[in-house]
Amino acid sequence: MRMKSKLVYVQLFGVLLLFLLMLIAVPRYKHRIPEELQHRLQKHFVAHGIDWVSIRVEGRDAILSGVAPTVEEHFRVVKLAQAVPGIRTVEDKISPMLIMPYRMTMQYDGQALTLTGYMPSQKSKADLLEKLERLYPSGVIDRIDIGSGEPREWNRFVETVGRELTKVKMASVNIVDQEMHISGKIVTEAEKASLESSLNAFKTTGYTLHTHIVALDESAHICQQKFNEVLSRDKIRFESGKSVLTSQNGDLLQALSDIASLCPTAKIEVIGHTDNKGAPAKNRALSLERAKVVVARLFGLGVRLERLSAMGAGERQPVAENTTEEGRAKNRRIEFRVIDN
Repeated sequence: MRMKSKLVYVQLFGVLLLFLLMLIAVPRYKHRIPEELQHRLQKHFVAHGIDWVSIRVEGRDAILSGVAPTVEEHFRVVKLAQAVPGIRTVEDKISPMLIMPYRMTMQYDGQALTLTGYMPSQKSKADLLEKLERLYPSGVIDRIDIGSGEPREWNRFVETVGRELTKVKMASVNIVDQEMHISGKIVTEAEKASLESSLNAFKTTGYTLHTHIVALDESAHICQQKFNEVLSRDKIRFESGKSVLTSQNGDLLQALSDIASLCPTAKIEVIGHTDNKGAPAKNRALSLERAKVVVARLFGLGVRLERLSAMGAGERQPVAENTTEEGRAKNRRIEFRVIDN
């Protein structure tokens, strides 16, 4: 009996000793986890030739900071850290590269808008592109990088410039910090004054504007006005879902041909639009085919073919809500845009 009691005491003592050893060892092990993970991250980055990032580990969570030399390098570092065994989360506190001077250029050829320069974040870049893509039927060509150091009101100023370029026929814009040079062609002096007024509003925030905009021949402006007036009263009609003109269009197409003769040196873009029913790709194709049919009919009525071009905007530029049949009917339309040479 005494032997059994002694054995029980020995076992209890062993369990107690093991428990005490664990109490001592576990905190030390927990303390070593961040050190081990930080060492593992540093070794991983060195192996990939990365020496600009700072690392801090709390528990199993890594915190990265520093100034990324490029956007691609920024994303690469975060992905590499996420792939290290033992890391639970990666907190990204990396700053984009500081850009001096801060720049943006815009080239508009009357169709597509090309942007080259910097925005302060991926979100501000995405917001800018989303807003401008709605305004340019031929699209926006994105050559924007991410960098810090943007001047005051940069995002709003760049968006305003991009929006105002829809008033011109073609333009070149160069923005360096808070100084902008813009050159190009616009239809009238009144539209030139309107553009300058919108941009001069930013003078209070430190921006300066140098304008070299030339107003085009008034005959092209007269043509554009008359096209707009006629098409606001009537519309070119097609068979439903097809690019076949209905028999109701004879007088309207003749009137449009007569207007084109008022500006014989100007080029005319015929732009097709649809509502949002159906697949976007199918709508773009249908809008382009309809514009081509109108071009062919105008050519048959005596307008020189080299003056005419067809574009399909699909559903991307609605003039009314697509939630009602009346709104969708307004969005199914053909527009004319006059471009003076």
